[in-house]
Amino acid sequence: MEKRLDGKVFLITGASSGMGKAVTARFLEEGARAVAVGRDEKRMEQWKKDPRVRPVIGDITENGMAERMAGAAKETFGRLDGICNAAGINDLSYPLLETDDERWDRVLETDLKAPFRIIRAAVPLLVESGGGSIVNIGSYAALRGNHGPSYTAAKAGLEGLTKSVAFGFAKQNIRCNIIHPGGTRTNIGVTSGGKYHEAQGALSKLIMDMPVNWFGYPEDIANVCLFLCSEEAKWINGAVISVDGGMSVC
Repeated sequence: MEKRLDGKVFLITGASSGMGKAVTARFLEEGARAVAVGRDEKRMEQWKKDPRVRPVIGDITENGMAERMAGAAKETFGRLDGICNAAGINDLSYPLLETDDERWDRVLETDLKAPFRIIRAAVPLLVESGGGSIVNIGSYAALRGNHGPSYTAAKAGLEGLTKSVAFGFAKQNIRCNIIHPGGTRTNIGVTSGGKYHEAQGALSKLIMDMPVNWFGYPEDIANVCLFLCSEEAKWINGAVISVDGGMSVC
């Protein structure tokens, strides 16, 4: 039986753990091949023996990293059919007056500038392949103002980037959509490098009072990524999709 992504090649960031790992595994199940990108060399070992995967180890914020990823897709598989920008960090709920330039820059570099660079480097390959699908992973924070300013701004900016790419490349048969996850069982707090600010307590209390399930799983996000990258979603472009158990309607 033909699988939903047979013959397709995808560039997936954050593939060492969490959502990126779940997306990579789900796409492979559906017949895809992948350039899996992650900065944790030990965790990336999981992909090294799989002939369907080209692992690329490195930090997505490094200069030249986007071109390196796109080059790996071209060199290994000869084409590219989609991108999933799943790598990210958050600002650990640091409020405005305690957000220094270093924190702001680190979050914006990872969550907004890096996806911009990756898309810019990879779009020519998508055009060469006759089109493709880009999925950006945003956040519930982009829809509300109850996280720190750097993370909220980065994810809101990523939504804007998504819409711009969707409009700009529609005629080249390239679709670009964004998923805003709610609370998801990942290690983003660990990868963000530090402990949550005490301001996180107010957000946690607010969430616990919501009449919805707070935590989902990375696989829940991966399933929506799969749909958006499949032919079933060929008429979906520029969409903003909340995958949060209903948090964003509370």
